[in-house]
Amino acid sequence: MNTMEKEYAKLVIKVGVALKEGQPLFIKTPYESYPFAQLLGEVAYEQGASLVKIELDDLKLLNIRIANQTAQQLKEIPSYQKNIDYEMMVKDWAYIRIDNTENRHFLEGVDADKLTSYSTALRENSKEYALNRMRNESSWCVICAPGEKWAKDVLGEDGTVKELWDVLKPILKLDQKDVIGSWEKHNQMLKQRGSILNNLKIESLHFTSGKTDLTIGLIETSIWEGGGAILKDGRAFMPNIPTEEVFTTPHRLKVDGYVTTTRPVSVLDSNVENLKLTFKDGKVIDAKAEIGDEIIKRFLEIDQQARYLGEVALVDQDSAISQSNKVFSSILYDENASCHIALGSGYPSCLSNAHLLSSDQQLMDAGCNRSLVHTDFMIGSDDLDIVATTFSGDKVKIMEQGRFVI
Repeated sequence: MNTMEKEYAKLVIKVGVALKEGQPLFIKTPYESYPFAQLLGEVAYEQGASLVKIELDDLKLLNIRIANQTAQQLKEIPSYQKNIDYEMMVKDWAYIRIDNTENRHFLEGVDADKLTSYSTALRENSKEYALNRMRNESSWCVICAPGEKWAKDVLGEDGTVKELWDVLKPILKLDQKDVIGSWEKHNQMLKQRGSILNNLKIESLHFTSGKTDLTIGLIETSIWEGGGAILKDGRAFMPNIPTEEVFTTPHRLKVDGYVTTTRPVSVLDSNVENLKLTFKDGKVIDAKAEIGDEIIKRFLEIDQQARYLGEVALVDQDSAISQSNKVFSSILYDENASCHIALGSGYPSCLSNAHLLSSDQQLMDAGCNRSLVHTDFMIGSDDLDIVATTFSGDKVKIMEQGRFVI
């Protein structure tokens, strides 16, 4: 396990954030994953990092704060946080976030209004740095680190951390002799898949299954991306490890029909399951969830654009994550097991003319949604079919029974 953890850390530093010599690194982690964050820091220093800073994401303490403060008090964000964000952008800090799979349960059952107040204030305060990352102006990477709570969530009460590593080993390609080389090959496959979709010049996608009939329109300048992204200095980095998706930015006003989620999702750090969303002219006009219905309603009120799409992503049901037949209770893993859509902000990097769209209003006018949130909802299944209509009027089947046919 120690060898596997070290190989994983090298992958995240070398491929995930593509750390260059002299670059500082910021890591955000739950306290249970602090030892792995330290290992990331060790590898980063070995690679020549100038400085490594680690920040704890403590949801137990947040639970206590929510219980003892008013909604207004929860909006208080330290003013120095903007200074930190500014320095990270200006001085080109690499950023790693270890998904909080270990203590998310501390927010189950907390006051939804208070949690929304806190989350909204946090997102409002950091929106400039969030846009910086969505434009691929800084390298960033989201990962997970196996822990006792996550092992039990995925494998059952008798699940162990070692057994979870065994499940993740092929997904992370840690079973390969050349781990980084295997990821480079995987990256090229996703790039090729995106290139095929781009060459089709798709105007809209029609999703159909037993619980879904949804049409998503694209923007003429929409670009399909997958795998790694490119920084301004030409370095390639990988925002998510693992990743199995090809994705693009849809037109925020051209979504119609209904869709039902196929996997649980964490919304405002609370579980939401079996959510049915109904769209008209891009906007969610109805939302009902069997679990987490109150939370999803709070989410949709965070700002006006939370009801509009910012991403559509395609994932083959034969992906390594999907084939594991596990629900990981982590958006990073579950979104890469299934086709998904995201409510909230779109990726400017998925528009060929993004360099001409410098303001939120310009992006909105072009069809790219802007919001304080960006939350993925999994909609893929073994009975999902997707048919594209191109700008020239041709019909092309993209996926059949959840699998690519292009």
